[in-house]
Amino acid sequence: MRESVGSIFTYNIIIIFLFIIFAFIAATVSYYKAFKVNTFVVSALEKYEGYNRLSVSEIDRSLKTIGYREEKGYTCPKREGVVALSRITGTNHRYCIYRNNEGNNYRSYGVVTYINIDLPIIGEFLRLPVYTKTVRLYNF
Repeated sequence: MRESVGSIFTYNIIIIFLFIIFAFIAATVSYYKAFKVNTFVVSALEKYEGYNRLSVSEIDRSLKTIGYREEKGYTCPKREGVVALSRITGTNHRYCIYRNNEGNNYRSYGVVTYINIDLPIIGEFLRLPVYTKTVRLYNF
């Protein structure tokens, strides 16, 4: 008995370690993409001072360049009693925009995107929401 640990056991440990490392890398990339999408959407809302046709076209153009997920028929849930704004036009990317009235002629927008982790055999097994809020915008 030259080895205290068999070779099969060592191979299993190596395979499990590689699986954990690749899962961690996939989660990190998905996390980064969700925050990047939030940044694109929030910057478009702040640039065009609200959710309008100009901001929607900029959001769609930005999301197409990074390859964010499209989903037909996706409905946004209520968040803190606020109903999501309906889509104006454009493609159906999976994000939700909420308008919050802050009084004194101010409003802000909340943006929800999702961290998606997909595996080829299992499919999508994790979807976590990421919420970002814009600065206060003045109602003209």
